[in-house]
Formats: sequence, C-alpha cells, structure tokens
Amino acid sequence: MTGSPSLRARFGTGLAVGGLAAFVGLDLDLPTLVSYSHDRSYPLAGCALMIALLWLTPLRRLLGVATVLIAALWLLVTFTPLTQRMKDGLVRRDPLHDADAVFVFASRIQENGDPTTDAMSRLLKGVELVAEGRAAYLVVSETAPPAGSHAALARDWLDRLAHRGEALDVGVISNTHEEALALARMARERGWKRVLAVTSPTHTRRAAAAVEKQGLAVISVPCIETNFDLETLPGGGDRRRAFPAIAHELIGITVYRRRGWID
Repeated sequence: MTGSPSLRARFGTGLAVGGLAAFVGLDLDLPTLVSYSHDRSYPLAGCALMIALLWLTPLRRLLGVATVLIAALWLLVTFTPLTQRMKDGLVRRDPLHDADAVFVFASRIQENGDPTTDAMSRLLKGVELVAEGRAAYLVVSETAPPAGSHAALARDWLDRLAHRGEALDVGVISNTHEEALALARMARERGWKRVLAVTSPTHTRRAAAAVEKQGLAVISVPCIETNFDLETLPGGGDRRRAFPAIAHELIGITVYRRRGWID
C-alpha cells in the first residue's frame, strides 16, 4: 500500500483489529444470528479489509470499541452462565401421541445428497416416529439449489430403515414461516388435524408455534442435538457453539411475534 509510513501503519493496525474482530465473530458464529448459512470465508476477509480501510478515518475509535465489545461477548459466552440462562424455556418437548403426519423441518442437505449433522438428526427422528407407527406420512420441505434433495433422502431412509410410511414434500421454502404455511396447505388438502413436528431442540418453540398459528394441533418432538451438549453446556467450547443457535432463536421468536407469525 502506498502512502506515508503513518498511513501504512494505521492500515496495518486496522487490518489486525479487523482480523481479530472477524475471527472472534466467526468463533461465535455471529452470521447465524441473521440466518447467514453460506461460506464464511469471504465475509471474514471482507470484514477485516473494511475495518482496515475505515481505520484510516475518524471511525477507528468506534471500531475499536466495537471490537472490544465483541471480545467481551466472547469472554462472557465462554466463561459465564450466560448461554445456560438464555436457553431456559426454549426447548419444547410434548408427550408423544399418534398423529396424521410427521413433519421434519428443513436443514441443509449437501449438494451430493448427504445430510448435514442437523439434517441427519432431524430426519432420523422423523423416520423413527414413522417406524414406531406414530404416523403414516413423513413430510419434509426443500431448500433452494444447490442443496440436495431432502425428499429423496427421506424416501430412501423410510424404505431402508422404517419399511413403512410414505414420504411427501411441501416444496422449496426459505424460512420456518413458509414451512408452516406450506404444511398447513397440505394438511387442508388431506384433512390432517394433528402433526408431529420434528426439529432441533432450540428451534422447537418457534417451529411449533408457527405451525399452531396455522390452525394445526402440534406435538413438538426435539431430535438429538449433535453439535453441543445442550442440557449441561459443560465447557466453553459447548457454550460458544450453542450461543448462536440460542441467540438466533430468541431473535427469531421476537421477530415472528412482531410480524404476527406466532402468538
């Protein structure tokens, strides 16, 4: 970079501060708070470069304060009971009853058709419920390409693991509200009144409420959480991995209430 030594030094300092802020934010997976599910590499580099450039302006003091706050959040999440307290009341687990269908909320399927850990845990729980005879239908939704097919995987697993039931899909969706609307349309067409709603534990409260808002009776069934020990959050690593999922749901519940998508 051309310019005076002081200008180059400020740019280098800004780049270091930006890199620190970006890596701390990535370790806390802060992009999840705004439902960003794509590759974090480019946003990480872009954030560091943007802060480096803005460090050349009077905004550097504000950016310095913001970086200190992000670092302080990392310390709070890692070494205090903050995340444990945030999750209180977030998981909804209802007594199991038979229903008209099992609905598995979407999570990303890899381009090669294999499930991510969240998608695998959710779908396995749905297949298990059908195998137990809780419902005759396993309903899924799809995410936009290049993601693989959720329905194809559901049909394959029903055939190989449950040996019963029929897999249906409600089409491509982009959020939980759209899933609830699509499921409600299918339920009206088929005369369904009650569904078993399967999703990740931290997502159960908002997901069940979104379906109930559409007039269906819901039995909320959390799948196994594979990314962290949600019950105890025993270490800093578990607390940092749980924090974005929990914070995302708390934000989502607030937004859905304001939009009238849940009661």
